[in-house]
Amino acid sequence: MKKLLTVAFALAVLAGVFLFHTASAQQLQPWNVVADVSCQGKTFHYDLSKEMQPYVENCNNRGFFLGAKGKQNLAENLQAQGLPFDAVAEYVLPGFDNFVKKFSFVNVQKKDASVLFDKEGFHYKKGNDGVWADRQKLFEMLLKSNGKHLSLQLPLATDKAVTVQELQRNTVKKGSFTTSFNSANANRCHNIAKATESLNGITVPDGEQFSFNDIVGKRTKERGYLDAKVIVDGNYTDGVGGGVCQVSTTLYNALLLSEILPKACQHSLVSSYVMAGFDAMVSDGGADLTFVNNTGSALYICGKVNSSQGTVTFTVYGVPNAYRVERENSETREPFGVVEIVDPQKYPELVYTDQTKVVVNGSDGVRSQSFLCFYDGEKLVERKLFRKNTYKKVDKVVARGSLERPCLQNPQDATAEG
Repeated sequence: MKKLLTVAFALAVLAGVFLFHTASAQQLQPWNVVADVSCQGKTFHYDLSKEMQPYVENCNNRGFFLGAKGKQNLAENLQAQGLPFDAVAEYVLPGFDNFVKKFSFVNVQKKDASVLFDKEGFHYKKGNDGVWADRQKLFEMLLKSNGKHLSLQLPLATDKAVTVQELQRNTVKKGSFTTSFNSANANRCHNIAKATESLNGITVPDGEQFSFNDIVGKRTKERGYLDAKVIVDGNYTDGVGGGVCQVSTTLYNALLLSEILPKACQHSLVSSYVMAGFDAMVSDGGADLTFVNNTGSALYICGKVNSSQGTVTFTVYGVPNAYRVERENSETREPFGVVEIVDPQKYPELVYTDQTKVVVNGSDGVRSQSFLCFYDGEKLVERKLFRKNTYKKVDKVVARGSLERPCLQNPQDATAEG
């Protein structure tokens, strides 16, 4: 029995010695880097003492036996000499690159949210941030091992994607404008609707030029446009595409309210659907409505026609305006006169003096100045003169019959004839 106790004691002493030497061995390796790194339920082990074996003959040159601070200084000095981080990390901690690759399952490619604008309006699609293992931070964390066995969570690097909310902040309503027309005039109503439909859903990228004529195209019968009143040489006459200038004018004013100053041409006569100095005449191969988008972001144009109410509306979307914009004008008018003509040969249907027909609509002569007023809240920041216009005066011409209508002698006869 005494012998058995002696053997047991000896074994216990040997075991203690073994544990002491094991602990001592760990304490004698402060240079070693040992860590378990976890991410998404997976854990991978790194041990410098094993990874450095293929290079053991040159361990001293590689600095494997340096402590945490020594390794950190070595890495900083090598990078200061122009060596890339990946090469330095692999030099100081061999196998580091392959170790990081084990976490490739966390990699997510960045995808920005996107916006689609069409005739139905805005459609947004969510994106996602880019994610991957943060090599630099992981390297720095491993160097802090100091011979201790670390348990680490994989540090992640992210690249923030553009969000739907950010896109929505850059797709706000900048300006909107509405004009009215006679919905009973079917041809004019048709032309306005057709031109507006061409412009609805248009995106103007940042830095690009917009051209009304390029987008709407030629106003011809072959392309579906109809005859309606147009202004030619200072007179109203029938022409293909009448009403399209009201579309360009409505868009022009929506752009002005959006802090965009397009290039536009005036009519020879003042328009009935917008105040003087705020019209925008267009013609095939001639006058155009143009601007360059210099807002720093895309512009989006929405055009709608309400045929029953006789209105056309344009709304411009993009980055928020710096100011609230209002339009003003000052004008002096020379009222048109009325000229009566009698021409039985040209107007045989006009027999009596109480039978009349408007041959030429009158239009006041107008001199105008146009202003844009920029407000910060209720405070006027700037009142900018940007146009001076002169519109031609055209007298109204009325054709009339030449004969006095005969009076009936007997009122009863008139009743009987009725």
